[in-house]
Amino acid sequence: MKTYISVGIGDMVFLDAILTPEEKESISELYWACRFGHVLIPLLENNPDYPNLKAHYTLDDEDGKKAMESLDPIAIPFWHFRPDFPKNYQVGLKLFGLKEDEVQAINAVGCFEDTTRPYVGSSFIKNANPVDFDNYILFHYPTSTRPRSDIASITMDDWQFVENLSKEKGAKVIVISDKEIDVPVTDHKLLVKPSIKYIVDLAASCDYYAGCDSFGAHLAAKVLPKDRLFIKLSPNFTGWNDWLLRAFLPHPPEDVKEFYKSHIGK
Repeated sequence: MKTYISVGIGDMVFLDAILTPEEKESISELYWACRFGHVLIPLLENNPDYPNLKAHYTLDDEDGKKAMESLDPIAIPFWHFRPDFPKNYQVGLKLFGLKEDEVQAINAVGCFEDTTRPYVGSSFIKNANPVDFDNYILFHYPTSTRPRSDIASITMDDWQFVENLSKEKGAKVIVISDKEIDVPVTDHKLLVKPSIKYIVDLAASCDYYAGCDSFGAHLAAKVLPKDRLFIKLSPNFTGWNDWLLRAFLPHPPEDVKEFYKSHIGK
C-alpha cells in the first residue's frame, strides 16, 4: 500500500524497531515527507523485513523549504510534513499529488507514545554487514545537518574517559563525524561522512558506544548491554518521558537512566 511518513533519522531507527511485521509487509511505496528521505532509503531498499516495498518518493529540499515557509518559518531549515499536524499533512499530500484516501499515514509520534507496542527488534541491525574492525569503541561526534542547539557538546573530560577506556580495553576508537575534527585519542580512526549503511554496520558490531544522543546511539543500544553504552544527553534535557525511554529499547527505563547522562563516563 502507498504509505506516507515524515521522520528524522533517529526516529526511523526507533520506528523500525516497533512496527509490526504485518505493518512492514503492508508497505509497497513510501512517500517521504521529510528532509531525510533520501538518506534513509538505503536502509529499506532490499530489506527483507519490508518484502513488498518497491518504490520510494522524496521531496526536493527547496520545495520542502518553500512549502514550510507558510506553516512554520522557524522550521524551514528542518522542514517536515508530519501527519499528526493536519495542516502540514495536507501540504505534504499536495506536494506528492496524493489524496488522503489513497494512502496510509504512519503517525510516528503516535507509535512512539503507544506503550503497548512491543519491541520487535531492529531490521537494520539484523541485516547489517560485517566490518573490517575488531574490538572497537564507536564514537559519534555530535555534528548535525539540522541547525539546532540541542546536540550535546563533547568536553575534554569526555574525551579523556574514551581515551582511558580505549587503553584499558585495548580497543580502537572509530569516530564518525560529518566534518574533519581533531580527535584527542591515541588509537583512533576518523570516518568523515560515512554512508548510513556503513554506520549501521559499525553499530551492529561495536564493542562499546560513546558519544551524543543520536541515531548511532539508538542503533548501538539495540546491540550492547547497558555497561557498554555511554550516551551524553541533550543540553536541553528537561526530564524523562515514555518517548525518550522507549527510544533505547530493548533496555528497560532503569537501564537507560544509567547510561544516558550529562557526561560520557561511569
